[in-house]
This record gives sequence, structure tokens and C-alpha cells, in this order.
Amino acid sequence: MTELDLAPLDATSELTYWETEEDARIFLNSMYADLMSADSYLFLNSASDDAYSRAREDYRNIGNGNYDSSNGLIAGTWASRFEGLRRANIFLNNIHKVESMDDGLKETYIGQARFIRAWHYFYLREFFGDVPLVTEEISIDESLVLTRTDQSTILAFIYDELDLAINVLQNNISPEQQGRISQNAAIAFKSRIHLYNQEYEEAAMLASQLIGEYQLFPSYEGLFKPDNQDNTESLLSLQFVPTDREHNIQYSLIPPSLSGYSNFAPLQELVDSYTMINGMSIQDPSSDYNENDPFNNRDPRLAASIIYDNYELIDFNGNPVTIRTAPGFAPDGLNYSSNSTPSGYYVSKFFDRGARNNTNSGLNLMVIRYAEVLLNYAEAKIELGTFNEQDWVISIGAIRERAGLNGAAIQYPGNNQEILRSIVRNERRIELAFEAGHRFFDIRRWRIAEEVLDGWAHGMKTNNSTQSDGYERVDLRSFNTGRHYLWPVPLREIELNNNLTQNPNW
Repeated sequence: MTELDLAPLDATSELTYWETEEDARIFLNSMYADLMSADSYLFLNSASDDAYSRAREDYRNIGNGNYDSSNGLIAGTWASRFEGLRRANIFLNNIHKVESMDDGLKETYIGQARFIRAWHYFYLREFFGDVPLVTEEISIDESLVLTRTDQSTILAFIYDELDLAINVLQNNISPEQQGRISQNAAIAFKSRIHLYNQEYEEAAMLASQLIGEYQLFPSYEGLFKPDNQDNTESLLSLQFVPTDREHNIQYSLIPPSLSGYSNFAPLQELVDSYTMINGMSIQDPSSDYNENDPFNNRDPRLAASIIYDNYELIDFNGNPVTIRTAPGFAPDGLNYSSNSTPSGYYVSKFFDRGARNNTNSGLNLMVIRYAEVLLNYAEAKIELGTFNEQDWVISIGAIRERAGLNGAAIQYPGNNQEILRSIVRNERRIELAFEAGHRFFDIRRWRIAEEVLDGWAHGMKTNNSTQSDGYERVDLRSFNTGRHYLWPVPLREIELNNNLTQNPNW
């Protein structure tokens, strides 16, 4: 070190930072905040056929196909993911300097950082395809000449990172360390990625390692309540703490009568995907579905997730209330005001009665949970053609039984692959509704986005118009298969670095 390389006396600098385990832990903790914001966790679902956002134009326009490379969400996603990667690279390139740290703990920290780096690249690859592969700290000048790396190379890097992480991560997470990335979380995440890439043998094998290691929480509704955080089903959650670190997504979910603003509204297409309690689709003439009494005898996950007309709940003061979402009812009726639902539906999932000011919540948000692992396993086995009755019992059957379905709904339907594929895809939709953007990615990896994001998205049936059989029209959508399966590289990034190529047809 030269005489000019002096550390400041009144602040921490890179010359003095990497000295203690506390230094490493504090830096690693800051990287967890990069995993996903609460807003992204929720609103990415409004860019699918499950929901609609009135005020979040950046998400809404991706849902209806009216966007380009200047979209703020796209630019922000690119920037935030690469900023997260920058921090991960700094950590991995400096952790070795902490000589006093226990070697085992150091390896565990490195495993968590590798998981986080793989996490960022997974999302970048899903959104943009080819992206620059950066594994070292680089200068601003170096960042302005980067080129895109083929997505197959990115995928191989992700797998390598997760393998290294799995080899050193632990599962014995102490209560005070809840929220830390575990070995099993890394296994579950790797299973998800293999599934997304049609590598079904690997996806099923990894998921099978976790079957029996966790338990479905007894109550689907209770699974998302603050009293049951870090339960037997949670593998990895975004961690929040009342007053110290809260999110306010509840404000966008609940009715105006409960201090909310309907900025995120479930769509009729999602509501219709919930079966009857016997597992039969509402489109089946023998299902006993009554369009004039549409919420009777439905899958209980519907009420646990969505507030509909004449919905009964307990408010913040412990009083029973009935929510009226039909047109003309103040203040919660469909389009009654700019604060009320544009679809006739609100969200009951994640409802936190203890939220500060009714909207600021410390509720953790699960990004990986056991039910997803079971669904990954089931889908992979179905695609392999090896799904059998025992697989049904431990996966879809168990999930449906926990949800409260009965009779034929929990019985093995036979080995017809098309029927099983339809079941598991719908099961993912309703079991994982509004969670971590699952539906956004599912409709793209299944290559059905052009089917479900084409034409009008609907709200409740009002018969105010003869169009759409009397269901309210909420948003006109379109999906261009020639370009919408990947987001464009942000315009600003290409303006800064002309080495970056653009995705097809943008």
C-alpha cells in the first residue's frame, strides 16, 4: 500500500472492511434484499392472465403487450439484477480476506452468495435470454463494452453455482437465522430450473430428495398468516419485520372499506380456474356449478385467495363484515371509484389484520415452498410418462386434500398424460396464485401465453352488456409470439453500450 492508499479515519472503506466475520455477515445480509422486492413478488402476476393492475402501468402494459424497450419495469429489472450481481461478485472476491473467520462458516456464507448469484442469473435469463456473464468486479468502463453471453452458457453457470452451493450449505438453520438460504432451498431451486428447461429427469430426482423432509401446513388459508410464518412448508421466504422492515402490498390488495386501493385485481379467468370442491371443472355440465351462485361448493382455495361479492371476513377491529363488490355498492363495488376494484374482486391471500396502519405488514413472503416442490415433482414425472398412483398420493392428492377437496378430487384419475398435464398445470395456477410470479413464468415456459393473453381479460358477471356473455371487460390484451417471449434489452443499456445486441423483433 502506498502512502496515498490511506483508509479514512471516520468511515469504513474497502481497505479496512473485510476484517471480521461481522463485516462478511453484514454484507451478505444486504444481498438478501436483492432477491426480490415485495412489489415484484406481487405485481409480476398482473402481467399474466391471473390479475390486472390499474396504476402500475409498467406491469399492465407487459400484460397487454403494449410495451417496448423503454418500459420502466424492464429497465429497472435489468439494472437491479446486475446491481445484485455486482454485490455478489464483491462478496465472493473478498470473503477470503477475513482470515479470522471459521472455515466452515465461511464456506456456508460462500454457498449463500453463490445461490444469490445463480438466482439473479436465473431471472435475467428468463426475462432476456442472452445476457452478459460477469463474475468479477468490473469498472464502469468495462461495463460499457460487455457483450451478451449465450443463454446455454448462462444456464450451465447457474447449475455450477448451485452445485457448489449445495455442497457447502447446511439445513440446520437456527430459529434466529430463519430466512437463511439452506441446502434444501438450493436443491428445490435447482429442481425448478431443470423443470423450466424441460430437463425432467433432473427436476424429478432433485424434488424427490425433499419429499418427506417437509410437511404441507395443515391449513392453506393459515399458511399465509403472520402467526404461521417459517412453518413446516417454507423453504425460503423474503423476510420482513414489523416497523423495522415492512412491505405495503396489502394497500393494493384489499377493499377501500378496509383502507385499501385496488391496484391489483384478480381476473375472472383465474376465478374460473378454481374447480368445484369435488375437483370437477365449472365448465363440466355435470359439475353442479351454478352461475347465479358461483362461489358455492368451490375449491376452498378460492375463498382463501380472493374476495368476491358477499364475501365475509373479520376486519381489523375483530368485527365480521360483508364485502359487496357488485356495481353500485359503496365503497367497494366494481368501479365505484378510482379506489375500488375494476374486476369485482380483491385479494384475501396475505391479509394481515395486524398490519400497521392497516397496510404496512411484516408478513414474510414465501418464494420457495414445499407445495411447489411437490408440483415440480408431479409435472416432471407426468412429462416423463412415469407418474403413477403413488406419485399422485404424495403430490397432487396431498395438496388437494390439504386444501379441503374431497371425493373424486383426491382420487387418482388414471395415467392419461393429457389429463394429468391439464390437472397439474391448473393445480399450479390455483395453489401458487399471486406468489412470486409463478404464473407469469409458467405460461411462457409452456408456450401458451399467446392463448391466454389474447383478447379481453374479464371481471365479474354483471350483465351490464351483452358482450362477453355479460362479464365485465377489464383489459384488451395481445401477445406477439415473435417477440414477447423475451423482454427487450433496455433501450438505455444499448445506448450506453453498443456492443449489446437486441432481442428479435424489438
